[in-house]
Amino acid sequence: MPETRGTDWTDAEVRAAVDSYFDMLRKELRGESFNKAAENRRLQGVIGRTRTAIEFKHQNISAVLIEAKAIPIDGYKPMRNAQGKLRSIVLERYNEDEPLRRLMLESVEDSARTPTRLVARPDLLIPSDPPSIDLAALRPHEKHLGRFVDYQRLEAQRRDLGLAGELAVMAYERTSLEAMGLSKLANRVEHIAQTRGDGLGYDVLSFEPNGKEKFIEVKTTKSIKQLPFFVTRNEVEFSTEAGNHFHLYRLFHFGKPKNGFYSLRGPLTQVARLDPVVFEGRPAEVQ
Repeated sequence: MPETRGTDWTDAEVRAAVDSYFDMLRKELRGESFNKAAENRRLQGVIGRTRTAIEFKHQNISAVLIEAKAIPIDGYKPMRNAQGKLRSIVLERYNEDEPLRRLMLESVEDSARTPTRLVARPDLLIPSDPPSIDLAALRPHEKHLGRFVDYQRLEAQRRDLGLAGELAVMAYERTSLEAMGLSKLANRVEHIAQTRGDGLGYDVLSFEPNGKEKFIEVKTTKSIKQLPFFVTRNEVEFSTEAGNHFHLYRLFHFGKPKNGFYSLRGPLTQVARLDPVVFEGRPAEVQ
């Protein structure tokens, strides 16, 4: 295969990269093992592109799938600048691949896969910096992808997964305070969503080492760090009222060997990019 460095990707090359990505994604959703590096080398031999070029193309595919509200492959950080040809081919293939979408639905809805066993292992929650989101803004004609199910929202609505994440944060906060010799504060950590009800704008009450309150809202995904999270109007308003006492903990890779989380502190209107995706409606007053 002749070297194609510096030339535009052909339709055949793009389709080969998309086929490769979707095959790996299908295996991941089934829980089967695969080797990304080996697949990259195989694809190099097929299309003559470099390892880096193929890696970047697979990251572009992750970005397109996230835009389509799908679940991407774990390990391919989404990258913008996906060419129009790639985006069209990815969405076309995704729309046609009903078995893949069925696997994705099973992945986000299967309660048997809820990782509650990790609740007692707060050491597996590894603090991380917030991700640098590198997704291109959707073009006007791409905003209306109504034929696609929003798998990201379906996962976010799973109460069992959310509860597992909250319990993990409870254990993490208590363990952290205990490690600093602050047993009295550790004993005061409270699962607010359970003791006072879900709807106050936060899930866990914890404390800073100096005794100041921390109001923690927990958002949990089994997928990658760059997946968006969903917040309610009540949570946004409470974050403004609580100011720097408010913390959003975003758990990712939950249920995998090493969970991670990052935190956003302060009003969500200042520390997050919030896109309105749901509106409450009622009939307009007739004039």
